[in-house]
Amino acid sequence: MMKKIFLTLIFIAGMTVSAAIYFPLTEAGRYALSFGHRMLEGMGMNLTYSDVSGNDGRITVDNVRLTGMTEITFTSLTLKPEVMTSILTLSPVCNVEFKGCNIRFGQSLNVGDGSLMLTAGRDEILLENLRTNGEFSINGWLTLDRASNKIGRAEALLTVPESFEGNMDMLKNFLPLVKEGGRWYLRRKGK
Repeated sequence: MMKKIFLTLIFIAGMTVSAAIYFPLTEAGRYALSFGHRMLEGMGMNLTYSDVSGNDGRITVDNVRLTGMTEITFTSLTLKPEVMTSILTLSPVCNVEFKGCNIRFGQSLNVGDGSLMLTAGRDEILLENLRTNGEFSINGWLTLDRASNKIGRAEALLTVPESFEGNMDMLKNFLPLVKEGGRWYLRRKGK
């Protein structure tokens, strides 16, 4: 589920970077979100939002809600295409900032505010400088392998509320989770 969300976010960021060069940001953001909505619908997920605005080289989307097997909500999600970096690396690069993120895995988890730098390469998607400040938080980086649609490499510290601790062993069946010294890590070494 998380990989589908990241892939959709990557697509939206890529569309935003390329469209920002040719279209006003608000229209580029609406177009990218409309396309993302249709793409997610085909995967059995639904994306809703209340408003899209573009200014100062940023696209802000308010009241974002993604539902499927889980529910993820954001008070706001801001994408800032890194146009020069994208041109130099020949890959879409986008800074993503969000506020008021909550994830529902049976129980609602406050992820809080956060940010990440997203680079959509040909073979993998890199999410670096990933930081959140909620009761369920993540601090680190990870890649998503485009061929397998799975986490490729990762090194991130997870802070988990005590009330969710019992679910982590079940999540180990789906994610590369490791517990060391009483702390949870999302960890997978490269090839």
